[in-house]
Amino acid sequence: MKTLGRILIILAAFALIMGIAYVAVNAISASGTAPAFERRGAGSPRPEGARPPLPGGEGRGGGSILRLMFGFVRNAGIVAVIVALVVWLQDFLEKRRRTAQQAAR
Repeated sequence: MKTLGRILIILAAFALIMGIAYVAVNAISASGTAPAFERRGAGSPRPEGARPPLPGGEGRGGGSILRLMFGFVRNAGIVAVIVALVVWLQDFLEKRRRTAQQAAR
């Protein structure tokens, strides 16, 4: 249970930091002005070789909240697996050290 508690604490800290980063990035991008290529009017011609916009959105910029949540869950899962492996390795090495000390007595 001690390991599970550590994992949950690390995941909570990870979620807090990622939430702060997400808010900061959105605040910065919302406060800035649009670059010159985004300020063009709807009637202006596209540059040569540019693809037409996708139906139902502007491509990658219009990501859904569902995609964001799946990305968060995937990243949190990766962090959880890494933390679990590190904690397991530490416990394994500590037990091994204890048995070596007891055998030496």
